[in-house]
Amino acid sequence: MKFVQIFFAAMLAGLATAGTAMAENSLKSGAKGLSFGIVDSGIEVSGRLFVSNDVAVLAGLGLDHKTNDETTTDYSLSAGVRKYLGKADLAPFVGVNARFNRREVIIAAPVVGTSVESERTFGLDADFGLEYFFAKQVSAEAQVGVGLSSIHNVDGSGANVTELGTFSSGVKVNFYLP
Repeated sequence: MKFVQIFFAAMLAGLATAGTAMAENSLKSGAKGLSFGIVDSGIEVSGRLFVSNDVAVLAGLGLDHKTNDETTTDYSLSAGVRKYLGKADLAPFVGVNARFNRREVIIAAPVVGTSVESERTFGLDADFGLEYFFAKQVSAEAQVGVGLSSIHNVDGSGANVTELGTFSSGVKVNFYLP
């Protein structure tokens, strides 16, 4: 969360020093982009297609892998729609994203042996953020969101849970195709 706050502050400082010398950006109908970033502590690669000058459809793939006493691997798919509230080089946006996440946890217990736990999460998030264009075809963005998640235990060792108010955040670098 602190990284997101620093990113927003840096973007606002950049805007203040840029003055009126704004570069043309790629927010236009038919534009396509590829994004790389960190979303909820995992790596995400996503794409976007502008269906109008201020509306884009998004799709992404994510991966998060952690190893300590147990090994956790998360795979995610997401799809959504984003509405830009301005077309300046600092463009605020709001959006809605549907996501699917599969988590596998491998626990190595010396007495019992190795056990594998897994769960599926389906979610719907509302998010908002800022995208700042450093050049016509390169931008950086930060976003935060809240949503509704339905967590299903696949292996039967736990209960299914529905959570309202789940938090998401991310930072990405975007490359727009000419």
